[in-house]
Amino acid sequence: MKALRTLLKLAGRDLEILRRALANQIARDSEIKQRIAGHEQTIISEQRLAQRDYESARAYGGYAVAAIQVRRALAGERVLINHEIERLRTLITEAHIETRKFERLIELEEAREKAKCEKRENAELDEFATMRFAKGVGE
Repeated sequence: MKALRTLLKLAGRDLEILRRALANQIARDSEIKQRIAGHEQTIISEQRLAQRDYESARAYGGYAVAAIQVRRALAGERVLINHEIERLRTLITEAHIETRKFERLIELEEAREKAKCEKRENAELDEFATMRFAKGVGE
C-alpha cells in the first residue's frame, strides 16, 4: 500500500509538471497573439504612411516583403505552440487517468483492509460468545 501512495505522489507530481508546461505554452500563445496584433498595427501605419508620401511608397515594397516574412514566421510559431498545447492536453488527460487508477487502487486496498479487520473482529466476537456460552452451559 505504501508503494501505491508513492506512485500516486509521483503521478500527481508528473501531472503538476504537465499543467505548468501547458500554462507556459498558453502564455506563449497569448504573447504571440499580442505580437501578431502589434505587427498588424505596424503594417497598417506603414501603409498609411506610404499612401501619403512618395518616398515612403517606394520603400514600402521592401517593407511589405519583410512584413510578410515576419507574419508567416509568427503564424508558424503559433501553429507549433498550438500543436504543443494539444499534445500537453492529451498527456494531462492520460496523467489524470493514471492518477485516478492509483487512487482507485488505494481505495480498494483500504476497503479490503477494512473488510479484513471487520472479519477478524467478528471472528473474535464469535469466539468470545462461544466461550461464554460454553461456560454458561458447563455451570
